Amino acid sequence: MTKRPFYYKLITEMNKTILAITTTFLVLAFLPSFGNAEDEKPLTQEEKARQKMLKLEAANALWRLKNSLEKDAFYSGRIRLNVWRSTAIEAGTFDQAQYDEFKEQLYVKSVNDSMKCYEEFILEEDFYNANICLQTWRMHSTELGTYDKTQYEALKEKLKQARVAKATREAEDQETEGTQP
Repeated sequence: MTKRPFYYKLITEMNKTILAITTTFLVLAFLPSFGNAEDEKPLTQEEKARQKMLKLEAANALWRLKNSLEKDAFYSGRIRLNVWRSTAIEAGTFDQAQYDEFKEQLYVKSVNDSMKCYEEFILEEDFYNANICLQTWRMHSTELGTYDKTQYEALKEKLKQARVAKATREAEDQETEGTQP
């Protein structure tokens, strides 16, 4: 057995003392934070009034969102959805499942509206706006997870054929006008 130097025992005792002091400081540092979790102060009148006002704002925002989902277009509905989310979070009444449901309703409505818009603009031969509606349909159906590339390609081809048909018809009309005396 090797003999240890005389200061070895002193260093070991100092390490134990430092460890005890460090542990004590850590316990004292975290003890107040554990106590605060248990001791909730009752709300003051102002805080109660503010909480009541926030809940009322969240309820109003929810009503506006539901109304917007029925009547308004996508971007107006999206704004209402975000306003409702932020007011509900502040009021402490936010429900992620309800948010996801409203968001899905909004996107489903937008996909359907975009398809109607596309068809109407094709009939009116407004191909620029028909293409915008088609791109909106593609983006929002992708967001929903219902995007079908073959359907998109078919709709793109339909748009292209409608453009060609209009150009052909206009060229034929110009020829017949040019040959008439």
